[in-house]
Amino acid sequence: MNGHSAVRALAGGLGVVALLVFGAAAAALTLVALGLPAESRADDPPPAPVAAPKPTEIVVALSLGDPVLQAGAVRDGRVILARGLEVEIARTLARRLGIPRVRFVDVKPASRLIAARARSWDLTIAAIRPLPAAAEVSDLSDPYLSADQAVVLRHGLGPLGSLAELKGKVTCAVRFSDGAQAIKTTVVPSTRPLLAPTPERLLELVRTGVCDAALVDATGVGRFVAGHGALLGPVRARVPSGGGFVVAVTRGGQIAVADVNRALVRMRADGTLHRLARTWLGIDPARLRPLG
Repeated sequence: MNGHSAVRALAGGLGVVALLVFGAAAAALTLVALGLPAESRADDPPPAPVAAPKPTEIVVALSLGDPVLQAGAVRDGRVILARGLEVEIARTLARRLGIPRVRFVDVKPASRLIAARARSWDLTIAAIRPLPAAAEVSDLSDPYLSADQAVVLRHGLGPLGSLAELKGKVTCAVRFSDGAQAIKTTVVPSTRPLLAPTPERLLELVRTGVCDAALVDATGVGRFVAGHGALLGPVRARVPSGGGFVVAVTRGGQIAVADVNRALVRMRADGTLHRLARTWLGIDPARLRPLG
């Protein structure tokens, strides 16, 4: 090979190398334009996690039996009809969580709602209080309904402004009830309270003026005064006695308690919880003024 041939061969080889380098650079630029890394590096950020798909059905455990909070019919172990305040709260929660279907299960005995560790349901809504036993096996939401004691006054007695005013009144409640316990531990009245054997007898004590103020479960006070408003005083206050009812969210399930709480906040802010309480209870316990 003479000198001219060697030069031409070297130039041809350099041209091939240049072509290969240019092709590699072009491929790298194409990958960058497509948003793909030319090669993985140790300092590259991890890929964004893929969001889990939302469930298409939520299973809610109830304990049917209360005509206002939750009632219904069960056939062959399946709830075929459900109605009541807590039922509507469950349905509204599902909509706010973006879940299209709700399936209710009736759990008996009711103690299983708290004690069961193996759970085939996502939420439990059944007048559950935020007690340690419930928190052991479930994540508990913020309260959706007050469980305090409403104060029902006798006719002619003006609204009470403080717990100190209530202490000076003749108080009454059904014997062994939460109201009787609240009188003993929270009100501590100056005169001995009257304890009635039945709600009917309690109503008679207030209607006749023998009792100044009856303590009744806030969830049931609407039924207690229904049809007797002209014979009783105003129902405007409550005695705090244990927070409220919460949703028990199955731990490790497909629903997060933080999502339930956010939905409850929106339901409270837009008046949904108030409207449901007025519809089913007659009175919204949250609108009663706590006596302190």
